[in-house]
Amino acid sequence: MKANDLKSAKSACDEKENTCIDITILSPETANNNETSQCKRHPGYGETPEGMSRSQFKKMKKAEMREKTHKEWRTKIREKEREKKKLKKQAIREGLVTPPVYEKVLQEPSTLRVVLDMSFDALMNDKELSSVGRQIQHCYSDNRRAKHPVGIHVTSHTEKIKEWFDTKAKESVNWQGIDFHEKPYEEVFAKEDLVYLTADSDNVISTLDETKVYIIGGIVDKNRHKLLTLNKAKEQGIATAQLPIGNYIKLVTRKVLAVNHVFEILIKFIEHRDWEKAFKEVIPQRKFNQDTTPTTPN
Repeated sequence: MKANDLKSAKSACDEKENTCIDITILSPETANNNETSQCKRHPGYGETPEGMSRSQFKKMKKAEMREKTHKEWRTKIREKEREKKKLKKQAIREGLVTPPVYEKVLQEPSTLRVVLDMSFDALMNDKELSSVGRQIQHCYSDNRRAKHPVGIHVTSHTEKIKEWFDTKAKESVNWQGIDFHEKPYEEVFAKEDLVYLTADSDNVISTLDETKVYIIGGIVDKNRHKLLTLNKAKEQGIATAQLPIGNYIKLVTRKVLAVNHVFEILIKFIEHRDWEKAFKEVIPQRKFNQDTTPTTPN
């Protein structure tokens, strides 16, 4: 190939190896050296570690890049939020903005106890585990604002879920009104006091017994583990119960809710003593069947 032809040639991109062979050179001698440079569209990831396929290595590097980008984005958001709060406080001091008036909620604690069963972390991937961790954070926040806060007990708090809290929610060591137990719930409470809440139970409850301990399974349910919590409770000889969702509203999906939604329904029922009101305040609208008139219990 002539030098002039080489000058007009475009860079050839080797997508498989994520390297770019630049043949836009000035002389045939340079072409013979077969020098390479990174392609902007296909950045090099370096040499693939031994025992890992190229595809796995690329996925790992891309995940690292996403995590780095997300952290940088969160840092910028926090800086903007801090600056916004600073300007708002300054405006209040100067009399330019009326300070907000917060209504203090008079709390009367309930004797009800709620267990968040975290014995399923081995069945979840990292993304699902992180989702459950954030749901527990929501439970804690909702309970702090509730008119009748309940006692929260996170059981089987070991291994991956404990590691998540130790790294992602370090402030949890100072949380009040919530207890973390390494032991499973059957070693913390009397078996006769336990009631496992599961959408697969035949026992549809009409009210809550505040002397009982209600268990919520801490797992992201994507229809991979049907009857998981029901079978576990049966094997342990523990009573089960289902919230009376179908008696009040119609859902377009299975009656399986996120951990924090089930928890919030419980504290809303204690506040209102009205299942329908509790369901409609908590359950996301996307789960409702808009074309069906809600039914009422006989």
